[in-house]
Amino acid sequence: MIRDLKSKGMNVTQIARELDLDRKTVSKWIKSNELPAYRKRARSKSKLDNYTTYIAQRMNEGCVNAMILFDEIKAMGYQGRMTILRDFMKPHREQMRGKASIRFETPPGKQAQVDWGEFKILKEDGTFIKVHAFIMIMGHSRKQFVEFTENERIETLIGCHERAFTFFGGVPETILYDNMKTVVKHSHQTGTNKWNDKFLRFAKHQEFNPLRCRPYHPRTKGKVENGVKYLRKNFWPRIRTVSSLADLNGAVRLWLDTVCNVRLHQTTREIPFEAFKRENLKPMNPESFLLHDLQSRKVMNDCTVSYEANFYSVPYRFVGRRVGIRDLNNGHLEIYDETGICITSHVKLSGKYHALHNKKHFEGLQTWSQNKVAATAPILIPEQPPKVYQRPLQVYDSLISEVTQ
Repeated sequence: MIRDLKSKGMNVTQIARELDLDRKTVSKWIKSNELPAYRKRARSKSKLDNYTTYIAQRMNEGCVNAMILFDEIKAMGYQGRMTILRDFMKPHREQMRGKASIRFETPPGKQAQVDWGEFKILKEDGTFIKVHAFIMIMGHSRKQFVEFTENERIETLIGCHERAFTFFGGVPETILYDNMKTVVKHSHQTGTNKWNDKFLRFAKHQEFNPLRCRPYHPRTKGKVENGVKYLRKNFWPRIRTVSSLADLNGAVRLWLDTVCNVRLHQTTREIPFEAFKRENLKPMNPESFLLHDLQSRKVMNDCTVSYEANFYSVPYRFVGRRVGIRDLNNGHLEIYDETGICITSHVKLSGKYHALHNKKHFEGLQTWSQNKVAATAPILIPEQPPKVYQRPLQVYDSLISEVTQ
């Protein structure tokens, strides 16, 4: 190209400007009798070379998280940076995304899947509060149960399971989970050692087998993963305002009954509500697993108990006795007597120093303060006339005879 432009009458400066080259470079190749020969640069050795086989194997197993692989090869002696690893993984990750998979369909009553989803609610001051959506979906029929909670703690998880079993009317044989810490204690362990002890006791209490999905394989529990996406796309945009967690759960329950579980499912081509009739679930244990975790409170004279600086009424006959409070963490409270029987429930109040009364708790309550007499007042006893005794006349005759003698 340089020689061609030179043959057309252009000087070195014009050629350099036209090709965006240095004048010295143009002069060099005009004087040269040979064309430039480009040689492929020898590839320098990378610090990652000794670990590429291991990385490819782990990615083939399903682990495409660069941070996890970085920690693993660093423990093996890798001294390079994260960027080298990411550059190597990028084309392999794209291939992993395109891998085909076989859909696994479960028979009726065999399996359910559980997962959490996180959602945000905008407050009046412009800040956000986070709520958690517990989702259980039946593997065969795709019927769903959803409940929004304050947190994902173990007590909340177990309570959500119990209410889900009540909603479905029974318990499946197995339930599939990911590696959430409230369920799986040690992901590298096997047998019962891998499970959270408290959750494993709950599973035995309700007689179902917990299963852990294969690590780094989200498609293993794809049914519930799709359920979370459907909740986010179909239900959440319908909610414009919400007054409380209890209000939100009322809305999602209506959505389950009128939209989610009565639609034509795109995969099964069946209505979940109708397909659920084939699910043959085992009866659930009616005894709540968490009754021993109740928070004890004494009922005050005004027929209320205090919980988190708010006050809730109970039937007046429990005044002076101790009751147990169970926070469901879904916007409701349950109150139990000493025998474990639920005596009332309330919507959980927000803020502090508020009171919630149920009028039925005070029906039949009588007051005696206006009619009572003070205990220290003396009692007035009316003066009584002397009592006159009547005797036979013979008694008087005998007395007279005694005197005259």
